[in-house]
Amino acid sequence: MSKKSESFSFPVQSFRHLDTPFQKQGYRDYYAVVDCRNLPELRNWRQINVRDPKLRGAVPTAIREGFRDQPELFVFMNRGLVIAAEDVAYDNKTGNITLTLTKPLLHGLLDGGHSYDIIRMESQGLDTPRYVKVEFLTGFSADDITNVVDARNTSNQVKDESLMNLAGKFDNLKKSLRDKPYYPNIAWKEYETDESGNPLPIDVREVISILMCFDKTNFKDATHPINAYRSKQAALKHFEEHQDDFQKLYPIAGDLLRLYDEIYLALPDLYNKARRSDDVAGGRFGRLTGVTVYKKGEATLPFVQKGSGYGVPSGFIYPILAAFRALLVEKRGRFVWAANVDPFKLLASGVGREVTNVLGNFALEHQNPSKVGKSPTVWQSCYNQVRLSYLDMREQAAESA
Repeated sequence: MSKKSESFSFPVQSFRHLDTPFQKQGYRDYYAVVDCRNLPELRNWRQINVRDPKLRGAVPTAIREGFRDQPELFVFMNRGLVIAAEDVAYDNKTGNITLTLTKPLLHGLLDGGHSYDIIRMESQGLDTPRYVKVEFLTGFSADDITNVVDARNTSNQVKDESLMNLAGKFDNLKKSLRDKPYYPNIAWKEYETDESGNPLPIDVREVISILMCFDKTNFKDATHPINAYRSKQAALKHFEEHQDDFQKLYPIAGDLLRLYDEIYLALPDLYNKARRSDDVAGGRFGRLTGVTVYKKGEATLPFVQKGSGYGVPSGFIYPILAAFRALLVEKRGRFVWAANVDPFKLLASGVGREVTNVLGNFALEHQNPSKVGKSPTVWQSCYNQVRLSYLDMREQAAESA
């Protein structure tokens, strides 16, 4: 082997050779399911894929959310990684494979760069396994690999958000957010980049999903916008069908986006304070299934432009966020916060601890962020908690008057 050669040995959950008609030509195709914590360090083996993977933008955000919120489904949801190699050998006795890479321009991470970087980051400090599919290709020439890389990285589908942006359906929302510091970072259509060619980090579908949580016209005290969490595409469709109702939210759209990030920031501390006296497994926020504690780096929260040391599943955030819908009132065809209500102060107060404790009970019970985020019971319980707290405040204010 050359001095640049490198071998990696790591355990796999399963390993299969895919029979093809082209084995006589030397082509080999293998598949494995790997615990994400055991993926090898491939920093020196990234040259064959000319695309520079980013950690910001719609695609990385979707991968990150899938990893956190769908621990048992991630292996099926994610396309996985593809590695071109000199050789792959499987040991039946140990369950380990030995991966040999010899030529940086021929071997290495062929596809899945976004997934690989995010998985490596999100796997830091994980106590429970997450799995990812890994495909290994051997016996391919440099020209073969170039063709495979090009084919694996081609996508031509035009997204709905691009068509809606072209039709001007986001124009009024743009006006409402134009003075916000994060406005230049919102991708109003697919593949939108900054002047340096980097993908814009905020997906317009995320903005729409957050606003949908406060659509008080179409969701009442006993019906909840669970699709805001369940499907960004469903949220986009809801927006298209109810644009006049979303107009009512635009005057406070900045508050609603900020509140999402403030909940993200506050959840770890609120959870730990609410459960400080509880002698239960998972009493610390970092132990909840789906939560990542970063050893290095931070999660960047775009709407408040701050960092967090935690990776928080969106399935924990959306039910709490939508619960604050109870604090809105309609005046002159627009939604505003009820009199004497500051949602950010309430989040930092006992109201925040109470609703976080409600969600924490469900998180411990389900041990699955996606089930928490999709549960009507969770959304109703969080909403009831905020609504009751608000009614208590009104009653106390009336008594003091």
